[in-house]
Amino acid sequence: MRRKLIATLAAAASVAALAAGTHSASAAPPQTCIAGLTIFTTSVGSVSTTGQVTHFSDSGVGGSYTSGFLSGYTLSGAQDIIVNNVTNKSELHGQFTAAGAGGTVTIRYNGHADFSTGAATGEFVTTGGTGDFANFHWTGKITAQLVSLTPPTFVATDTGPCHSS
Repeated sequence: MRRKLIATLAAAASVAALAAGTHSASAAPPQTCIAGLTIFTTSVGSVSTTGQVTHFSDSGVGGSYTSGFLSGYTLSGAQDIIVNNVTNKSELHGQFTAAGAGGTVTIRYNGHADFSTGAATGEFVTTGGTGDFANFHWTGKITAQLVSLTPPTFVATDTGPCHSS
């Protein structure tokens, strides 16, 4: 009798684990979303210089996600850049829309880049989406490295908590 009870409990635990695994596989994107991308300047926009600072307003950006759940999505948008020509450090603010088979997702970002080292960091948040991303929320950190100056191109990783509501 005891052996039969243990076998029944083991079978029940296996079914529960299988059910839990099936449920999580069909759920929304993972709790922490990670996506790699390449982003580059498509146009300089309006340029003005005041003293040691150059302002690029409405500079075009393009690129694509190269890994993670957005792999294959292409992006386009615009950003404003403020560059200190003495320190080679910059401040960036922008937004782009990534489009792919599952719909679109719009991402707003703020960051800083050091053109002496090529290192860049920042934060991002989704502001809207369509299709699979209609109720998608994602916020997090950006780490990036400048890989080219012609045109300015960064290889980056976006990481942070995400969910669909």
